[in-house]
Order: sequence, then structure tokens, then C-alpha cells
Amino acid sequence: NNDTTDDTDTNTVKCTLLAPGTSIRVAPMERATNGWSTEHFHQNLKLPEGSNVGRGLIVQFEAMARECIAIAFSPYHQYELGKTYVVHFGANGNLQTVIRRHVNYNEAVDLTFPSRVCSENSWIPYWVCLQNGTLSAGVGRCVGKNVIGSL
Repeated sequence: NNDTTDDTDTNTVKCTLLAPGTSIRVAPMERATNGWSTEHFHQNLKLPEGSNVGRGLIVQFEAMARECIAIAFSPYHQYELGKTYVVHFGANGNLQTVIRRHVNYNEAVDLTFPSRVCSENSWIPYWVCLQNGTLSAGVGRCVGKNVIGSL
């Protein structure tokens, strides 16, 4: 982790950078346990101390998978019902992307977008942006371009 800010600078947004070439392998989700477990919330994939998510949050990453790359935004080191947003890139056999927030165990707010965005043979760049209460997701190295959808 590299904190790239100066504590006296109020205009700079804190960020966490992983060294180039760093790989983090996360175990596949198990449907039998409703998917998420604490092992899916990696210690190097969190906001720096003192970050204000109210200013917005951008995550850029590359992944290689046959289908369903899931990324979650939670205020805690676990899945928090009603407070965690999830993006499933390449869900349903790599036919769609789903952006979801569970309201309770029986209800969820979600939007589904047709998309074929996963590759098991090459690294694909993705981005997710949470700003002003809207979660947007897309493909590519430029945040804001090639938007798949927003919730």
C-alpha cells in the first residue's frame, strides 16, 4: 500500500496503490453459502485510513475469468446487508452485467445490462465508480468511457 497524500492537503484524494504486477487471487464464491464470506474482502483492497467516501470512489482493476467477476463495496470487512453494493461483470454465463444492492434478505435493487465482458484467455481492464449515490461500471482503462450501466 502506498498512501499518496499529504495530511495537510485538503484537495487531494487519498488512494491505495498496489505495486505493478501485483496479483490477488480470491477464492470463487460458493452459491450454497450465498456467496460472500470474509475471505472475499481482501485486506489490501480497502480505502486508506481517513478516506471520505462521500467525495467519491473509483476502483480500476484487471481480471481474467470465464464468467462472473464480482466486486463489492462494503463499509465493513464483510458483506453488510443493505449497505453493500455489488457488480457482477459477466454474470449468467458471461451474458450480462448486474449491479445490485440488497435491501433485505428478500428484496434487492438491481439492474441488469446485456454484456459479454469476460475473457478466460486475456486480462480485461474494468472500472467501477461510486459518486453522488450512483454506482457505475464499465470496461477499459478510461473511467467514464465504455459504461455498461449505472444504479
